[in-house]
Parts: sequence; structure tokens; C-alpha cells
Amino acid sequence: MPAPGTRTVDVLDVSDLRFPGGTSHSIAEEITAQARAGYTTGLISLNGPLVAKVSPVNRLIRRAVEAGRAQLLVGRAPVRAKVVVVRHPAVLQHAAEQLPPVEADHVVIVANAAPYDIDGHEHYRPEAVHEIAKHRFGREPLWAPIGPLVRQAIAGRVPAHALAETDWVNIIDVDAWAVHRPARADERGARPVIGRHSRSSPQKWPADAATLRAVYPVDGSWTVRVLGGAGPVEHLLGDLPESWEVFAFGAMPPRDFLASLDFFVYFHNPRWVEAFGRTILEALATGVPAVLPPHFEPVFGDAAVYAEPQDVRDVVDGLYADRAAYDAQVERAQRTARERYGHEAHVARLQELIGAPSATPAPSAPPLAGPEASSERPPRALFVSSNGAGMGHLTRLLAYAERCTPALEPHFFSLSQAAPVVGRFGHPYEYVPSASATGLEPARWHAYFAARLSATIERIHPSVVVFDGTWPYEGLGLVRRAYPGIGWVWSRRGMWRAGMNREQLAKSSWFDLVIEPGEFAGPADQGVTAQAQAARVGPVTLLDPDDLDTRAEARAFLGLDPSAPLALVSLGAGNINDTSGDLGAVVAALRDLGVEVCVTQPEIATGQGRRDDVHVVRDFPLSRRYRAFDLAVSATGYNSFHELLRFGVPTLFVPNRSTALDDQEARSRYASAQGWAHALEIVTVDQATPLLADLLERGEPMVKHVADADPGNGAAEAARILTGLVAEGQD
Repeated sequence: MPAPGTRTVDVLDVSDLRFPGGTSHSIAEEITAQARAGYTTGLISLNGPLVAKVSPVNRLIRRAVEAGRAQLLVGRAPVRAKVVVVRHPAVLQHAAEQLPPVEADHVVIVANAAPYDIDGHEHYRPEAVHEIAKHRFGREPLWAPIGPLVRQAIAGRVPAHALAETDWVNIIDVDAWAVHRPARADERGARPVIGRHSRSSPQKWPADAATLRAVYPVDGSWTVRVLGGAGPVEHLLGDLPESWEVFAFGAMPPRDFLASLDFFVYFHNPRWVEAFGRTILEALATGVPAVLPPHFEPVFGDAAVYAEPQDVRDVVDGLYADRAAYDAQVERAQRTARERYGHEAHVARLQELIGAPSATPAPSAPPLAGPEASSERPPRALFVSSNGAGMGHLTRLLAYAERCTPALEPHFFSLSQAAPVVGRFGHPYEYVPSASATGLEPARWHAYFAARLSATIERIHPSVVVFDGTWPYEGLGLVRRAYPGIGWVWSRRGMWRAGMNREQLAKSSWFDLVIEPGEFAGPADQGVTAQAQAARVGPVTLLDPDDLDTRAEARAFLGLDPSAPLALVSLGAGNINDTSGDLGAVVAALRDLGVEVCVTQPEIATGQGRRDDVHVVRDFPLSRRYRAFDLAVSATGYNSFHELLRFGVPTLFVPNRSTALDDQEARSRYASAQGWAHALEIVTVDQATPLLADLLERGEPMVKHVADADPGNGAAEAARILTGLVAEGQD
């Protein structure tokens, strides 16, 4: 009988559970197989020598623990197990003192790597690990290599009777990894897509440039897609080939990455002993033909195709041209994965070793490749905003998000430095620096953006991604292809400058739906989006008129005089004493009219000619306080234009003429022509003064006419469209 307080399990897995790749993924797969068969699993994590930085438990293992498929055992209380399975001998050699007392009927050391790496560094000594296991567990261990090359590496260094007769091969949930592959020739691209998934280390890549170019063409004749980074390629070639698509390790789910490939081509440093190649097994399970060096043939047999580097091009081109041969290879790959590496294979070896399980099988355990299950939370929407400095894109998405709840759970992924304002509304957010903020070259930034976005999608599992911006980034298209099961929406405002950005319009095909926020100045829109297909909604503002404070409430909140005439000036940074500039001219004109000035730019409060009679107002959304002001002078960006007109603020519009795409001049001219507001493209004191005086006198009746052209806030309709799209996807 175990001593009181002893924790008892069928299988005790001992490893460094922080490993990011194959070792942890293999443990997670075995946990799932064990739970489905009824074997109970305990986990002990040792901080071994191979993970140098502080890291959390691998997410797949963490998910298994959270789902109740395994127990994470911490503390010094003793443990009793039918079998201890040690993964990675180096962990036991360097961290065995972290173990609590363990009693076991059987001990298996899974040798998932050879003792030496390509540099000759010895990660573990099999002789020493053998003695440590005997001492710690009170049993002589059985050594179980995961493949024939590791078997060769440790043979002679462990007792012959302690070497298992068969390899402890990695396993995989074939059903969870299987993907549909196009059956018709017209569904395939003109050139094959080849790819690889591995860590970005020299031992995982070919050692010379000639082999690299032969296996992974750099001339654009094939699409080469890499998950895991390609630092060694940069070292060999001096730079990454422009035709390659490279994602960081963990940037997206491997299954989704593999689903985008026609061939999985994996060649590594010839000095490296690849123990098994879990990423190869994952590729085979998805049905993608794997092209490998011949030394893998004893491991994978006819499930893969083997070639020397100089023959890879002929092999790939030949299979790609022969659909029957290609389909036959797909079938062999998946059949072998199921027969030799399915969960059933692992359960069979456990039964042979320790007998029947002690618990009730848990067939409902979800596959590792699937999202976290929860029937209680609503579907999630990920709102991705463009622009590293402005607020327009972020505010528009926030308007949608506020009206999507509670049907959808909003999350934000923003390039705006103002992203923290989202938190005030109770929504989770992630700030990602724009290209200019990072200083990265465009190609590197797009890869960085794609990696960050993929990681967020993997973490929150959204049902829909909504991008607001006029320029969908290349990384967005790459990530979209990797997650075809998600709804993708482009929120694309109009009013582009005539003839500009036409090539960006073609990116509409990346998305399942395009939503176009309406424009009060829509009849003046001469841009290329005016006739483009989209789901058009009314002008979008974050707030509705009923959300605004009263005049007294707004002035009290902002600390402003309750009775003085006040003007809101929002023209960007400038010197308020320089009347040759727009800002200075407006301030001078308002001062001459006896109107107190409130500016929105904090830069003015800390310099640029600060004056005591100029008030600085800071709030978000400031539109909630608009009734505090008798008039406004504003640039003509989308948000400010529609907020000021919808909320009835008499306004002098001064368009920003330096915008690359937004046609602010057309907006301001249209509002002026309709008699809703005044406009000046070049501001002088003499020109501004009479227009501001007119707004003080009759601005309220002018702006009231906007209501006749206002179809209502389009944010509500956009939210209905988004929730409907998600509902359709769940049917």
C-alpha cells in the first residue's frame, strides 16, 4: 500500500515541460491517448539545461492539464506510478535532484535525441543517466529510442538487456490533423507550394548554399513557405530570398500551415542526427507528400518520398504533374500515419508494459489541433486596426465592438499607439508597433506582423477577424490563408483620392466580406472604392447623440467656464502665436471675436508657444463632451467630420491637405456646398474671422440640416452583419 499522502497515477511523465517543440508536443499527444484509453497521467516538470530562459509550461501540455486529462504534480509529496516515462535523458542527468520521492513498477527513458549535437557538444551521458534512474526510481530503466539513428547512437553505451527491442515512436491524432487537399487540377496553383516546419537552428537546415538552393529554390519557380524562422538561410545566403514566405516558430498552428502546402520538404545539416522528425509525422498525417533525405527511409518507409538534394526538383515536379501518383502518395502517407503512429499504437505498448488502465476512458477529450472548447462563452471577434499614430481606424472598430456585445466577445490587435483606450471599454487588447515604429525593413515587418497576428489567433481562437485600414498588409494575406475556417472582413472607408490606390482594391479577394462605413459627403466621392462591391452601412461614429453629456455636465467635467463662449480647435500640432500657420491664424481670429480657445493637442500644453488663455482638453472619446462647445475648427478626417456634424457642432473645416489617400478637401467642400458648415483650405486671420463670426450667429440652424441626410449610425448595422456572418459559419 502507498504511504499516506502519496499521489498515485498510471503513467508519470517526467521532462522539462517548457520545451517549445517536438518533445512537449509528443508528451501532449500521449496524454490525450492515455486519457482516451482510461490511463491516468501525472506530470513532473524539471528545469533542465536546454531551456535557458524563464518560460511557461508548453501551451499544449497546459491545455491538457486545464482540460483534466493530466495532473501537474508539484511539491515534495511522494508519487506512485505504474510506469515512469522520462523524456529527454539530459533533463534527468542535470535536474534529478528536483524530483520528489517516486516509486514505480517500470521506468522507461525515451531517448528522443542522440547524446551529441553537430558541434560535438555532449548533452547527456547515457551511462550516467542509467545510474541516476536506478538510484532515483529504484528500478533499472528500459531505454527506448524514438528512431533507428538514436538507437545506433546509444547502442553500446547502455546495457544491451536495457535497450528496448522496438522504438518508442512518436504518435499523432490522425483524425485531428487530416486536411482536405484539392482533388481537381484547377484548384491547384501553377507552381507547387513547398514548405518546412522546424526550429531556426543551423542543425535543422542544410549546411551549404548549394544544397539549400537545390532543395529550396530561391528563383521563384516554386513557392517556398517556412514556419519556424530561417536565420541559418540568412547566414548562408546573406539575406532571405524575396520569393520566400517566412513565419516565426509558433506563429500559426502547424496543421494550418501544413494544409497550405503541396509538399513538405525537409533536409537538415548532414552532421545532425534527426532522432525521429515529429514535424515530418505531422506532415504525413495531414496528407502532404514528404520529400526527405534517404536516411529517413528506415523510419517512415513508403509513407514518404526520398531523394538526394540534386534530385528534389525532379521528384517534386514529377509528382505535381502526375495527379494519380500524387494522390496515391497522399493515401500512403495518411494510412501509414494511422497504422504505425496513431494513438492506438501508444495504447498497445502501454497495455503490454503495465496492463489495463485504472480509470474510465475519456473519449470526449478534444484533439490537440482544435481550439479550446467552451460552450459558455460567446464567439470571439478579433478587431485589427491599421495606423501607428491616428485614432480613426481604432475608433471605428471600437464602434462595431461596442454593438457586437454580448453576441460576440471583442478582442483588439492594434497598430495604434492609442490602443490602451480600448481597455477603458473593458475589451482585451494587444499593441503591435507599426513598421515605422519598429524601424524594420518592410519584408521583415510583414513577417513580424504575421507572426504576432497568428500567435494572437492561436491564443484566442476568433470566429471572425475584422481589419480596418486602407492598405491590407501582405502579412494579413498570409495569415488569412493559414486560417481559412475564420471569417475575414475588411472594414474599408471610402473617400479615397481620385485614381489612388487602385491596386489595393484587388485585395478585397482576401476577405469574405467588405464593409464600407458611409459618408455624409458620399456624393462627392470620386475614389476607386465608390463603385466597388461592399456592404454599405451608414456613417459610423463611436457614440450616438443620446450618449452625449449636457452642456453643463461637459463643461464641468472638462473644468471649463460654464458661461464663456468656447471653441474647440483640433488642427494638429502648431504654434498658436504664429498667425502664418493654420493653428495660429484660427486662434488669433477666435481671440478677436472674444471666444475662448480649447485645443486637443497635448503638444501645445508643453511648448509650441503655450498661452495661459488657451485650454488643453484631453479625453476619449472627446465627442461625449461636444455640447460644451459653441463651435469647432477641425481637420476633416472621417471621425471628426461625422462626429461634429452628427452631434450638431457648428464647424469650420480645414482639411489636412498632406494625407496620402484620404480626400479631406472633398469632404469639407461638400459640407460647405450643402450649407452644413464652412470650409477653408488655406487659413488666414482675415479669411477665418468672418466665417467664425457667421458660425457663432447662425451655425446651429446650419448644422441641423445634416439630420435630413443622416441615415443613422452605421455601427449598429455593421455589428449585425458581423454577428450574422459568425452565426452562418456556425451552422
